[in-house]
Amino acid sequence: MIRRGLAAALAALVLPAGAQGVPAADYSDMWYLPSESGWGVSFTQHAATSQAYAVWYTYDPREPASGATYRPLWIVMPGGTWSTPTRISGPVYVLNGTPFNQAGSNRTVNAIGTFTFDFSSASSGTFTYDIAPPAGLASTDPAYGLPAFSGSKPIGRQSF
Repeated sequence: MIRRGLAAALAALVLPAGAQGVPAADYSDMWYLPSESGWGVSFTQHAATSQAYAVWYTYDPREPASGATYRPLWIVMPGGTWSTPTRISGPVYVLNGTPFNQAGSNRTVNAIGTFTFDFSSASSGTFTYDIAPPAGLASTDPAYGLPAFSGSKPIGRQSF
């Protein structure tokens, strides 16, 4: 009897840790904050592997393209770790190089920070970003001169 109770208690402690790598829902979609037009996050989740790929479409804070119009900046999270069924975090990158459909590859890849997504439901959540490019980047690196910035935004699924 004691062994059975001990086994049940041990299983209760172990099972939630193992289940944390499985997302609670499919969060694949476009996400944004309606009151802040012009940016958004594309979140794609692969059900078979529980992996995700996120792209934050925002504006480059380094310099305007002309006047007060800022250039677009895409920051990508090609994977991450589900620490709970509703939370994923991972390293992020600014990429450049040869387009994927052309021969050769001269991609520059340097982690510049992290993204965290905390989903409170299938249609809302919080997007947290912490961008801090490493020192000493070459002037040809796409993250060269990018300032450190961080924050958190409530997000919702973009309805179509």
